[in-house]
Amino acid sequence: MADNVYGVKLVVLTELKQDGSTKADGKVIRIDTPQEVSYSPNIKEGQETELRGGDRLIATVKEDDVLTSLTATFKDATLDIEAMKLIGGGTITGTGDTAVYNAPTMSDTTRTPFKAEIYSAIYGDGAKTAGDIEAYKKVTLNYAKGRIPAFTQQDRNFMVPSYTITSTENSTTSKGPFSIETVASLPPAESAE
Repeated sequence: MADNVYGVKLVVLTELKQDGSTKADGKVIRIDTPQEVSYSPNIKEGQETELRGGDRLIATVKEDDVLTSLTATFKDATLDIEAMKLIGGGTITGTGDTAVYNAPTMSDTTRTPFKAEIYSAIYGDGAKTAGDIEAYKKVTLNYAKGRIPAFTQQDRNFMVPSYTITSTENSTTSKGPFSIETVASLPPAESAE
């Protein structure tokens, strides 16, 4: 069934254990200001073997290509240092307006895995208004790790961080790099805090 999927409404990041299982006291971050998300599959091409003889090709055998991971890049309209810490590592000292984010050092090579759920609105056919959302399409990145975002500070422009995260197979839950499903509504805010 084809859906009319529009925009990006919400990104929810859920901290996982290193093995990909659910972390009981894991951090959950709700990003309600995403601007765009793009996805790029990473494919390992299957090996191809040729048999030649008498100056001609006799046979070829090609293995199937394999999806190894999915790279997602998303822009957030605001700079959320809690999200930056979960996605790219580092530390936060202090709280509230006095919080200070410190990027990871060169010796800090461990990144926290997380699950990312990205929600977009589904609209029916025909002319619709913004409130006529019928359901949501949820893309789940099952075992993701990220990098510190790229961002630009420029006169008369807002600073918009751009995160790159890569999702691989979650062997603990036996799930591939990503899944897509239709859900009736967005998760309530209190479940994401």
